[in-house]
Amino acid sequence: MAERRYRIPSTSALKAFEAAARHCNFSRAARELHTSQSAISRHIANLEASLETSLFNRLRQRRLVLTPQGEQFYRAVVAGLDNIQNCIDAISGARADDQLTIACTHENSHLFLLPRFDALQRALGADKTIRVMTYEYEAMEEPLDPAIDIVFRYQPGRADGEDSALILREAVIPVSGAEFLRRHRAVLRRGIEAWLELPFLELSRRNYGWATWEDWLGRNGGVDLKPRYQYFNNYVYLLDAAAAGKGLALGWRGLIERQLEAGALQAVGRTYTEFDRGIYAVLTEYG
Repeated sequence: MAERRYRIPSTSALKAFEAAARHCNFSRAARELHTSQSAISRHIANLEASLETSLFNRLRQRRLVLTPQGEQFYRAVVAGLDNIQNCIDAISGARADDQLTIACTHENSHLFLLPRFDALQRALGADKTIRVMTYEYEAMEEPLDPAIDIVFRYQPGRADGEDSALILREAVIPVSGAEFLRRHRAVLRRGIEAWLELPFLELSRRNYGWATWEDWLGRNGGVDLKPRYQYFNNYVYLLDAAAAGKGLALGWRGLIERQLEAGALQAVGRTYTEFDRGIYAVLTEYG
């Protein structure tokens, strides 16, 4: 059997990076991991040196924002650590009473849960551990792992009930990178019909009811327009492409605030188009 060689950083370095990326703060990551801020900084510096790329942008007031490479690395690290933890839990057969397990897509984990993780932890209390299991939407149609307490589902036209709560109503706005919008400012000011000169970014995966460009155009006077699409199978990658100036994307209110604040994305106009649907937190039979 051929030898397999792995060029993987230490678990300590990966945990340090995951915590720093989740908190966007080295000090908070250090407190969580019961170590020093300098230790977190060393781990990140060593990772950036070995990867030969920057993982964080350092903004004013010591605020951190992941670079596009950092975003990509974060998704891989979280998926890898989650898979290891899930396997450990399955092998041990353990289900801790002091643990809340949430199942959602990688997109919802990264764009919705990550910025709100601290607030959720405070609401639950320090004695409760939050565990996130990531799935593709298609996999959520299959029987769920008994360890899951809450699952995030996209559900059009469903009202809150005893077992579910709306956590993010769908509202979208066109977004792209600052340079793309500057370069095409004249076209964007001429009206939606002129936008057909530009590339539109869209998801290629099965649609579970969320808004498409066709829906947005229909609500904004461009119902008969046929854009030129570039397709992506993951919403995080689609937003990364928009930030890189590849075209126009539909940005969800509640999912794009970090990119807007950091300036990675800018909105076209100020008005979100709202739809009567969204993402629900659904309590499972095990929760």
